[in-house]
Amino acid sequence: MSRSQRISSLLKTEISSLIHRKINDARIGFISITNVKLSKDFAHAWVYYSQIGDDSQKKDTMKGLSSATPFIHSELSKIIRYMAIPKLHFRFDSSLEDAAKLIEKIDGLSS
Repeated sequence: MSRSQRISSLLKTEISSLIHRKINDARIGFISITNVKLSKDFAHAWVYYSQIGDDSQKKDTMKGLSSATPFIHSELSKIIRYMAIPKLHFRFDSSLEDAAKLIEKIDGLSS
């Protein structure tokens, strides 16, 4: 496993844990961190998450994550002391929703 993959995996695990254990923002719904992609210089990390809910809930979650980003960054710097923590960018990952819709369409064809 490359260094980038190890760091991505570590960030994914720690960010997920922080969101579920330490963030008490009612705007953030039940989310799953699906992936973390790093820039080549490790200065930026795009954190992809999935969520089930309507558009209003998704907007609220994005607002909550945006306001929690400095806290998450600060907590990561306390947990992971041997590296500079990249700037975090949260992005909604619609791939699970897209897959569910595709399965529904396929099921509809066979009925």
